[in-house]
Amino acid sequence: MLRLWFEPTFPDDRWGTTPDELLDVMHGIGFHFGEDSLEPDLSEPAAFALAEHLSGIAITPELLRNTEFTCGSVEVR
Repeated sequence: MLRLWFEPTFPDDRWGTTPDELLDVMHGIGFHFGEDSLEPDLSEPAAFALAEHLSGIAITPELLRNTEFTCGSVEVR
């Protein structure tokens, strides 16, 4: 089971039980690491490309416009 967490704008800071399992995919998709982080910030499109890679569903503007989302909130104590 994949267990990887990270903030897309800081892909070098990965954690979880398998933090490097998708490292090759992340490099290929366009995440910038280390010295490459000086390049233009492509973290947002790269995050959507990673979501497509993992789910098999293209995250298109039409999908986001035409999908009904249900959200909720909980109080954190």
